[in-house]
Amino acid sequence: MTDGPGALHWRLHLDAAAAGSWNMALDHALAETLRVGTGVVRFYAWDPFTISFGRNEPARGLYDVAAAGREGLAFVRRPTGGRAVLHAHEVTYCVVAPVRTLGGVRAAYRRINEGLVEGLCALGVPAEVSAGGAALAPDAGPCFQLPAPGEVVLEARKLVGSAQVRVGQALLQHGSVILRGDQSPLTRLTGRGLDDPVPPATVEDAMGETMDPHRVAEALARGLRLALGGEWDEGSYLPGEMEAARRLQGERYGRETWTWRR
Repeated sequence: MTDGPGALHWRLHLDAAAAGSWNMALDHALAETLRVGTGVVRFYAWDPFTISFGRNEPARGLYDVAAAGREGLAFVRRPTGGRAVLHAHEVTYCVVAPVRTLGGVRAAYRRINEGLVEGLCALGVPAEVSAGGAALAPDAGPCFQLPAPGEVVLEARKLVGSAQVRVGQALLQHGSVILRGDQSPLTRLTGRGLDDPVPPATVEDAMGETMDPHRVAEALARGLRLALGGEWDEGSYLPGEMEAARRLQGERYGRETWTWRR
């Protein structure tokens, strides 16, 4: 697993909306079952809209779960780090690849984000990779509150929130590309009304029009293809991937004990 990314064979999936527990289980399963010389990129949405927590983010007792239920919001905890995200009107991406092939976690983070920027700019969204910002602790509040170094921003506001984890020799990076709306339910449901004074940037604000999520996903896929190289095709999920995803959903991501572990 030491060849450059151009040596990889990438499988692309443009998936329908699914429950948060399934989305997280499938992302994790793709990393757990990754085959040598391959990578996987998937795009998806969330049904119902869901608040996700970073793997080690404190959350238990901080949210008004009953109020969230009345708003139709679910909760899930990610396999990756980072801070809380409301997954609503967005396109979510997932990249899974051998970590050494992409040059390690930091190099991979920058390369993937450069691909996202390439796709967004092709749409007409003048996004860029942030050179500034600050790395925040897991308990520092919502993910989109402030950009960290290397994240995708638009006019200094965070446009894409991303997180990583290593699963064996595989790297999993996934994140949210906000189409419209804000993250205000996070502060409302925790009573932190002053913690998120600046809303995140959105694709539709930049474009001045309503965007088709499928069109955005296809543009992001083209950008990642340019950044990551290799051979690409659209394929089906493998039986082992689906089996692992069902197991992980049942054992972890579909369980309250995991969601509210901290």
